Amino acid sequence: MVEPSDPAGEPLVLVSQVSFSWPGQKTLLHLESLRIEPGESVFVAGPSGSGKSTLLSLIGGLIRPSQGEIRVAGVRLSALSGPARDRFRGDRIGLIFQSFNLLPYLSAKDNVTLPAQLSRYRWERARAAFGSVGAAAESLLTSLDLEPELWARAANKLSVGQQQRVAAARALLGRPPLILADEPTSSLDEPRRLAFVELLLRESQKAGSSVLFVSHDESLASRFQSRLALDDLRGSPDQARPR
Repeated sequence: MVEPSDPAGEPLVLVSQVSFSWPGQKTLLHLESLRIEPGESVFVAGPSGSGKSTLLSLIGGLIRPSQGEIRVAGVRLSALSGPARDRFRGDRIGLIFQSFNLLPYLSAKDNVTLPAQLSRYRWERARAAFGSVGAAAESLLTSLDLEPELWARAANKLSVGQQQRVAAARALLGRPPLILADEPTSSLDEPRRLAFVELLLRESQKAGSSVLFVSHDESLASRFQSRLALDDLRGSPDQARPR
């Protein structure tokens, strides 16, 4: 297996001349250039159907580009086999899905600890930071304002906002270098959206994780260090990082 190298001076994520299309269909997404630095929070804007989720799937190694190169933590994703990409993603990337994708009959705490059961890298990092995986999960749930009396409750018995915080804690467990968030606030009202984003960014900053957050909700963009639009990414590399 190719091990992540995290070379000094290289961005955490580097996307170069990447295109993606489903077989027999026209190009769905083409990006000239994208860089995400370690610890950076980036908001990517675009309307529904513009390719935001496709971008996250490419960077997360869930799908492979039709052409171009994607490097994460110094590793060229296209050089990895399917199982190796799955292992790499489990180690280095925390995912927050629009539908959260919690296991419905597991408790909130058990959902949070799942990444450590699948990744020794994240298990070791959780233990190093908190003494045990369980303590890491409880610390994250506390920081994300989920009351202790809810930790043993099955995920399908939690409110949408509570499930959202469990999904964020799961993504952050073991301090992966990169968090990918796909429209995670779409089902919340405005005050809860803002509160969740602030909690997520605070906890990711404490963990030293970069965040790539895609949404059509421009009101959230000011909370992030950088804002990008997919149209910007399709332009020249010099125009790809507006501040």
